[in-house]
Amino acid sequence: MTFLAARPLAPAEPWSPLPHAGRREEEVISIGLLRHHTKNALQRVLCEVAKVRGLEETRQGHRVMQELERRVMLSVSLSDALFGITHAPLGMEDRLNSVCEATVELMSDPDQVLRLEVTVEGECPAALRMTVLRAAHEMVGNAVKHGLRARLLGHVRVRLASNAGATRLTVEDDGWGYAGARDGGEGLDLLRSLAALHGGTTTLQRIQVGTRAAMELPHGRGPLVAG
Repeated sequence: MTFLAARPLAPAEPWSPLPHAGRREEEVISIGLLRHHTKNALQRVLCEVAKVRGLEETRQGHRVMQELERRVMLSVSLSDALFGITHAPLGMEDRLNSVCEATVELMSDPDQVLRLEVTVEGECPAALRMTVLRAAHEMVGNAVKHGLRARLLGHVRVRLASNAGATRLTVEDDGWGYAGARDGGEGLDLLRSLAALHGGTTTLQRIQVGTRAAMELPHGRGPLVAG
């Protein structure tokens, strides 16, 4: 794949304390996102392994093993960025760029040429940043996995816009369109759950050329607590 090398991923910032019920719900969703992300990464690994027989005996096998190692390391870096608690985080724009770039590299085929465009407008509230980063990872992964599957050329556009009342994340691709389950499948269920924590909404629609996924999160609501 021809793609601008991803910058080092910024670690995830520590979660701020939440009411117990809300925090438990967020942790369950986080585990679901990690599971789904891991499944997608392993699917890519299996696809690469299935292409070659006798990996240890051929030059091509050596190349495939290098490619597998690269994807595994990308998966580890993404997991750290999305779920880890390590060093102080960089700014939101840098973190969003890093997560989106690494997701495109992880989910794409080596022969694909995919162009990624990320724009950030306004200041995303701190309480929404982890949700936005996790949603961006899922949306961009879906764009590459579904919309741009088997395409040599493609374009993914990510836009994060925050104003006085809400933050909106939009991911568009110029691919085939979503071809998963009728209700959107596991990934979109996780996105809906993330949005619901903040009283937000998600949409998925076919546009003139490609697909648009969006999440809108109102400001000032905070994670919703059951009961």
